[in-house]
Amino acid sequence: KEIIEYHDNIGIDIVTDGEVRREHYINYFLRFLDGIDFENLSEISSRGNAYKHLAPTVRSKVKPVGFFLSNDFKVAQMFTKKDVKITIPGPMTIYDTICNKYYKDKYNLLDDLSTAISYEVYNLVLSGCKHIQIDEPLFARKPEETLEYGIKYIEKCFEKVDKNVVKYLHICCGYPDKLNETDYPKADKDSYLKIAESIDNSCIDVVS
Repeated sequence: KEIIEYHDNIGIDIVTDGEVRREHYINYFLRFLDGIDFENLSEISSRGNAYKHLAPTVRSKVKPVGFFLSNDFKVAQMFTKKDVKITIPGPMTIYDTICNKYYKDKYNLLDDLSTAISYEVYNLVLSGCKHIQIDEPLFARKPEETLEYGIKYIEKCFEKVDKNVVKYLHICCGYPDKLNETDYPKADKDSYLKIAESIDNSCIDVVS
């Protein structure tokens, strides 16, 4: 309520809940999926080896337990007459953040992650959400993979969305607190130029 009212008061047209209920913008989503182990974590490198961390581990087939973001949307919408935008981590970025110890083919895991995201997106649409954003910071890190299969999976995430819903894609080069760190590998500044045309030709309406 506090975040929504703050956005309202400073004149934001499309508000969000600030993701304040999420302990981590990816792990929050993963906790509503079968097949993800949060008890026995695995050390991995993420974001093009920018950092190492203990990650949730895929132990069995990934599938949704039950939709949850539609409830987040309904709660946020209670506090404003403006449109509310809901954000979801994308399949490539999720894949880069977890440790896969079940799938022999990474594309099968990416496909199941996209299906789970599509499930949430579909229920958001049914709940009346008109602004849905998928976060894929990894697009700036891996432009070649983005062109090869990343955009295809974004299309799959949005496959059940009609024209009345605005489809957003968020991409970033790294966190602001790392801008002045010389030993923190940042995304290539040319990444956007490499993927811009393909994103422009995709189902995406707005790039964030």
